[in-house]
Amino acid sequence: MNVPSWCLRFYNFCVTIPDRLYPFSEEIEGQKVRFRAAYDQALSRYQEEKGYGRYGAWLITYRGACHVVGATLFIGFSALVSKDLFGSETAIYVILVMATIALVFQEFYLQPRTHGQMKMHSLIDLLSWVVPFGVYIMRHLP
Repeated sequence: MNVPSWCLRFYNFCVTIPDRLYPFSEEIEGQKVRFRAAYDQALSRYQEEKGYGRYGAWLITYRGACHVVGATLFIGFSALVSKDLFGSETAIYVILVMATIALVFQEFYLQPRTHGQMKMHSLIDLLSWVVPFGVYIMRHLP
């Protein structure tokens, strides 16, 4: 499958947002660093201890929290555009189902192959996206 490079760059940009916004500090060569450098340091430390593809409970929790925020923003954006853009009350449900299918593909196919992500991490990531979707749907169903 030949994917255009702009698609891969956009995908990589989206996937690494939590890395770039990592608010905790790490020490590298006596210097306190934050954001991407701190995230990379924490990840490499976990993977050195536990093995490739392992993120550790702290990074999984941090990324899960970022996914919940992302899911909430996605729901809000979808709610704003679905009725105006598609002219239907059910459009948001279709968008959320399509997003869930894309997330399943990403978490259980792409991430394990590109980052060595373990199945439990994929499941936690998927749930951190899909549970807010489910809460929204359950609260807004007629």
